[in-house]
Amino acid sequence: MKKLLSSLLTLAALSAALCVPAAAEEAAEAPAEAPAFVRVWGRVSSWDRDGLFLKNDNQDDPLSEVVIHPGEAPVVDAVTGLPLDLKSVKEGDALYAWAGPAITLSLPPQMAAEIIVGNIPAGFRAPEYCEIAGRASAGGNGFRFPLSGGGTLEVTDKTAYTPWLTRQIVRMEDLTPGTRALVWKNAEGAAEKVLVFPCAYRGYVSVRSGGDGVHAAVNSGFQPEPDKDVPEIFCKQTEAGVMAPIRAIAEAAGYSVSWDKNRGAVVYDENVDVVFYVYPGDNVVWTPERGETTIFAPCVKEGGTTYLPLEELCHWLNLYLVRE
Repeated sequence: MKKLLSSLLTLAALSAALCVPAAAEEAAEAPAEAPAFVRVWGRVSSWDRDGLFLKNDNQDDPLSEVVIHPGEAPVVDAVTGLPLDLKSVKEGDALYAWAGPAITLSLPPQMAAEIIVGNIPAGFRAPEYCEIAGRASAGGNGFRFPLSGGGTLEVTDKTAYTPWLTRQIVRMEDLTPGTRALVWKNAEGAAEKVLVFPCAYRGYVSVRSGGDGVHAAVNSGFQPEPDKDVPEIFCKQTEAGVMAPIRAIAEAAGYSVSWDKNRGAVVYDENVDVVFYVYPGDNVVWTPERGETTIFAPCVKEGGTTYLPLEELCHWLNLYLVRE
């Protein structure tokens, strides 16, 4: 038990250091790169409370015993890639699950599932869940995509693409930064089949540092190389991190922005509904859903331009951040 608790404390410390919160409710330091998903696996064991209790026999695995809470997570048949009814899962069945880095310090630890994979035959190579983290680059017989947490996804002209729960046609070009997918690989490690989930992001912001400072570009769609027609936006490098101009980034992403003497910079969506507003000098952002939320560095205004920390601005505009 001491070994398990020690491992959990280590995992919790890593999560606290690496995890980018969906919306920080308290002041915090600038978030770092998001970690990879935590993968857990095991056989369903008896449990008298909510959640799926998974146990495996790997004594070196700090999460050899874990409770997964399915919530609204997709549940996928490992063989067919089709939806799997959790009611059909019985004690002794093997399951794989991927979850965010948030782990309770209870015994056994508990996690909220991002995706669950079941119906895994003996000796069957289970698919892998991943998140596209950047632009594709040509390689092998196709393209390679960098993944969150490290590693790459290699696709070829033989890779098959299927959508999750829609009849929409999906292609390699739908693997844009921020897209999540379940991948079945061949013996060489290339993708044979990719189950593509709808991307939750409006687009993505690619950021590069040069001799003249930090530049950002708002993108949408598949772009193996930087699009020369997409204008770059100059950002400020400060002690608090990279500060991005609210209006330039928001308008490039299809939002509109106005200035209000009482609310500061106000961002609207295409329906002219308020997305958020923030006042220079304040370290809170106001949204219709949450009200006031603390951010890790205050909004600033210089020379008529209002800035927010780049990570915060991307979050509130629902843009995936790619550092190049």
